[in-house]
Amino acid sequence: MINDLLNQAQDSSPEKRHKLVEHVTDLFVTGADSYQTEEITLFNAILERMLPTMEAEQKKNISERLAPVDSTSHQVAYDLASDEIDVARPMLTSSKALNDDDILRLAKTMGQGHLLAISKRDHLEAKVTDVLLERGENPVKQSVAANSGAELSDWGGRLLVKLAERDDKIRDAMIERSDVSEADYEKLISQMPGPQQAKIRQMREDNEQLVLSLFHEASKVVASTKLERKATRINAKVILKDVREGRGTLGNAITQLALSNNLFDISFLLAEMAGLEQKYVTNVMVRYDATGVSVLCKALGVDKNGYLALCRARATNNKQPQTTVQNWISDYQELTEKDARRLLSFMKIRLSTLESQAA
Repeated sequence: MINDLLNQAQDSSPEKRHKLVEHVTDLFVTGADSYQTEEITLFNAILERMLPTMEAEQKKNISERLAPVDSTSHQVAYDLASDEIDVARPMLTSSKALNDDDILRLAKTMGQGHLLAISKRDHLEAKVTDVLLERGENPVKQSVAANSGAELSDWGGRLLVKLAERDDKIRDAMIERSDVSEADYEKLISQMPGPQQAKIRQMREDNEQLVLSLFHEASKVVASTKLERKATRINAKVILKDVREGRGTLGNAITQLALSNNLFDISFLLAEMAGLEQKYVTNVMVRYDATGVSVLCKALGVDKNGYLALCRARATNNKQPQTTVQNWISDYQELTEKDARRLLSFMKIRLSTLESQAA
């Protein structure tokens, strides 16, 4: 089969080349996880050979289909990422076939559309975000600020805090990040209109006791809790991978685990998604109030049904009456995602400060 494909690649007919590319891409995408190294190499070799003959629309389609395939060859990925923005966007945004040096090189040389696409990658090193902030226009800077996976250097963080003085989008994005100092967090709050300042300061004050409790009691709670992993066929690490790759929602995952009262694995999922140590999430899970759990779930976009299933499981575990669940749901509906993200950011910043002071 491979030899036949290689022979067909020599055909000069544009129509046949187009069909061949589509056929090879279909085979590659559908079987990428099961092919041997030699087969993957040959598929990539055909695509590399055919890429210069493709029209823009076909390149765009190929880029969209190959961007999620980790075994796409480096040459194909880089050539597509260097093309016009409609072709390059999928590769720049998500392809793992591009390495950190590729991303840095492209950030230094490509135009604003390419920079904006790069700024949306799940992870960016600080040296890349520095280039994006230096070369990028305002939409790029706003996108970097809003990307929690974009590492910020000291210079980059200071620049964005400064820019936040006159850019509401950057300010609102920065105040939801957990990698700013408490001093910079205070600067960001002071830049907000008076009513918003008052609201967020009150939110911080109301949640300070929760943070202190989490920090001082988490280890003791984990040591004494009876929260155990339930024996189920559901693999929490597989669920986490599916959620992160868009093949499922966190709400549905929580619902599945809650049906078997598996609060241990729910704590694991929430901790991983929120970027918190599991001991802190275990602490909020077994508390008799729902403040911490509601903030985590709302900030992570858990829908009402997922939260309801979790509340029922928590009430059962804590031996609380199910009537309590309705109160928790009412409070959850009143909490906005924006406020929850801000509270989660505050929680992580404060915990980091407390950990540094205790070290």
